[in-house]
Amino acid sequence: MKLIKKNLKYFRILNEKRNLFNSLNKDFFQIYDNCNFIQQIILRNKVKLIRNRARYIGYIWTDFYPRDICYINAMNVVYEYRSTDILPYKCLINTIKKNYIIKYFCESNNYNFRLLKKVGFEKKDGTLILYRDLPESIDFTLNEELEFELMQKGRDEKKRCEIQNKIFQDNNRIPLTLEDIFFDEIQDYYFEKGAVFLKKNDRYIGYGQFIIEKGMPVIVNFGIIKEFRGRGYSRYFLIYILNLIHFNGFNKIIIKVKNSNYIALNLYKSVGFKVKREQCLLELNHRR
Repeated sequence: MKLIKKNLKYFRILNEKRNLFNSLNKDFFQIYDNCNFIQQIILRNKVKLIRNRARYIGYIWTDFYPRDICYINAMNVVYEYRSTDILPYKCLINTIKKNYIIKYFCESNNYNFRLLKKVGFEKKDGTLILYRDLPESIDFTLNEELEFELMQKGRDEKKRCEIQNKIFQDNNRIPLTLEDIFFDEIQDYYFEKGAVFLKKNDRYIGYGQFIIEKGMPVIVNFGIIKEFRGRGYSRYFLIYILNLIHFNGFNKIIIKVKNSNYIALNLYKSVGFKVKREQCLLELNHRR
């Protein structure tokens, strides 16, 4: 079924339950209710509903891009139909034009990855969300060769930019700019006392920080320059940041890592982090 004004109220109910299937499903009405009349028509044309007899049981909201790419912004089928039956999801997928590569960002739960695999989706790039309680500080032996320095806004942006570009140097990565740093600093999540440099004999060799998302500290941009890896410095630096988080009054921490980055994953697990959730880009080659 097309989404029209007459069935919009039923779609609102389905949209409210979007996180039951996938917590990364986007909120349609967060956008729709702030659009003008023409924009609302365009948005409604991107949604298809599925109905069983007289009851609306699910929907799919998509966007199409060049090179035959289709992104699913949100997709959901009410509980009594989705737990064991993949047919409603196949019907929703079949509303998409053939010969498109369908992409869908999804956070795993007890059933969605398994169900989507049956539909034909494959896991691509993925991120693991790791969690750790921190009821008290962590003891560690000081290394006289290493020292820590808090970053100062208005003074150290260039230094941070240079170090991060060295740490995360990659042919497929766009280098960080000073504008990116300044933009980061004005965001609500930015925690000024949480940005730290690691130094060895007065040379800057590492950078890490924690930000605040929904009241929870999240470690980001953490790393060591390549030539100094494999010496235990990363673990030492990470423990310092954990203690800094505890010192600032937090007792729970999150860190995110690509599921293919086994070195980082083992490092985080070595200091007590445990995998809590997995987020993946799923793909389906929708051919005739």
